[in-house]
Amino acid sequence: MALARSMTPRDAYARSSVLEYLLIGDLRDLLEETPDNETRRWLLAVLEELINLLPNEFEYEDQGGYLAEVCEQNPNLSNTVERLHREHEGLYFSLLDLRNRIAEEQSFEFIADEVKPKLSRWIEAAQRHRASEQQLVVASYDTAFGGEG
Repeated sequence: MALARSMTPRDAYARSSVLEYLLIGDLRDLLEETPDNETRRWLLAVLEELINLLPNEFEYEDQGGYLAEVCEQNPNLSNTVERLHREHEGLYFSLLDLRNRIAEEQSFEFIADEVKPKLSRWIEAAQRHRASEQQLVVASYDTAFGGEG
């Protein structure tokens, strides 16, 4: 019998980041599919997983995650971290709205032309957000270790 080991916030964050990456890939693939009820069903399943994942990921970032380290090492970056928090929340609520729109409409074919571009823009925004987080961490460590930031 294998012993279950509890995950540190850093491990949990890494796991959720990988899962988010995979789910966004699935979402991107589903947007290429024929807009039918099967696609709608899978879209809703992927969106539901992302919606469940995003708040946890946000929590992991703060609890011993890299955003907590950024604020500890560079308090002057706290405004940038706060902006990223607001972006993260915005991404969550916009995805929730899109999921609700798809769930409310029985015919995905009817709303596909409306929803697919919005989901594509959401994917792009999520990727920009992730890149901004990574740039912040690099800038923080550059500053901490004598770089130019």
